[in-house]
Amino acid sequence: MVAGRVASDLHGLPFLRPHGMPDHGAVTELMVLKRDAARLGRRPRDLLVRPVPAFPKDTQVIEGVRVTSLLHTAIDVIRMGLRADWRRRAYAMPLPEALALLDAATFRSGARTPSEAAAMVKSLRPRFRYGPGIRSVDLARDWIEPLSETPLESWSRGHMIVSGLPLPLVQHVVMGADGISYRVDFCWPEMRLIGEADGLGKYGETPQDFRRAKDRELRRQRALEAAGWTVVRWTWDELVEDPLTVMQRLRQAAIRSHGAA
Repeated sequence: MVAGRVASDLHGLPFLRPHGMPDHGAVTELMVLKRDAARLGRRPRDLLVRPVPAFPKDTQVIEGVRVTSLLHTAIDVIRMGLRADWRRRAYAMPLPEALALLDAATFRSGARTPSEAAAMVKSLRPRFRYGPGIRSVDLARDWIEPLSETPLESWSRGHMIVSGLPLPLVQHVVMGADGISYRVDFCWPEMRLIGEADGLGKYGETPQDFRRAKDRELRRQRALEAAGWTVVRWTWDELVEDPLTVMQRLRQAAIRSHGAA
């Protein structure tokens, strides 16, 4: 049975590489019964065999391949997702990257509130006992927000938490000066501050779509700023290249908004 990063790819879960850390690719992890492990013989560097006394009962079949369940897979990748090959030590995912996995996995598993998502993860916790990297899962569990709409939003929120920024409201609706209600990615009402994580998906696929979307975004931002909101935007590439600078921009905007208030 396939587990780990390859199972994650089959499930379509997001895998985000932590800032400054090379991605060595996915080691293929196979769960095998202990009684069968000795018969596997020699294995290549990119194959990791994990002997288990019994397979989990909640396995799934995707494209003809039996894999660990969606949430089990997400937890596995957080625990040991950063590994060059089976002979090297595995590293757990930091909080921002862990949240991208847990937000997506718990939402797809039916959670719609942070408490529902945390309960889902907690229900699987005994399965992993005190294995490598499980503390990273324990840390991320209380910060899950299944209503985050994209991996970029989850990733951004994780960096906010690590940076010590106040926790924002997500997918919050605010009124612009034009009388239109707008749903924003992140909102700090007490500071009149809005954060927008700009993924490419919102701009469409053609040049015409892009121009229309950018025009809508410009009108929307002007309406929000005219209503007294400060809007800070960032892109996927900015968060990949320099997350500290993005968080500093948010922090400075928060300080200015708080001072003005």
